[in-house]
Amino acid sequence: MSQRQSGNLTRRAFCTTLTVGSVSGMSSSTTAQAETFRLGGEVAAWRGRAPQSIAEQDNPTLQVEAGQQYRVVWENVDGQPHNFVILDANDNTLSKTEIIQEQGATQTVTFTATPEMAQYICEVHPTTMVGEIQISGGADGGEMGEDGGVGLRISPITYLFAAAVVLAVISPILFALLLFVIGTGDRTRRVR
Repeated sequence: MSQRQSGNLTRRAFCTTLTVGSVSGMSSSTTAQAETFRLGGEVAAWRGRAPQSIAEQDNPTLQVEAGQQYRVVWENVDGQPHNFVILDANDNTLSKTEIIQEQGATQTVTFTATPEMAQYICEVHPTTMVGEIQISGGADGGEMGEDGGVGLRISPITYLFAAAVVLAVISPILFALLLFVIGTGDRTRRVR
């Protein structure tokens, strides 16, 4: 008898079948229709496994349609602590799983795609295990560009990084100009 059938749900069985998101009231036929993305989680990146459009890609973009049900099934490949978190464009958590560390353990995240969804990460490794969620369709399917495509969402951290780069380039130039002006002023005083 399986761990589930006996009525005793072990920690491993729980982690293996963990479902996060708005699943209350969903029938089994709705769940069966949900498209499934399969990923492998390791410190270096999320590794796409299925469908074929994301297979073998590191941190693949998950293309979803607003209002549709989706599942992400991911496996802990390296035995390091990982979890799966869906964020909006302002880095607010929309959905997340518990952190699991057991190599080979899997988690399933079921969600309805919404226009707010922007990316998915591992909370423990947010700089390497990070992928985009691209939303299309639906009544509120994101901002439409002039060409009819979904507009690009830029996170506040990206703006901050761009400002830092601009300052890093401009500040030495401004400093050199300041030294030139000060140096020019000193020479005119000495000539008199």
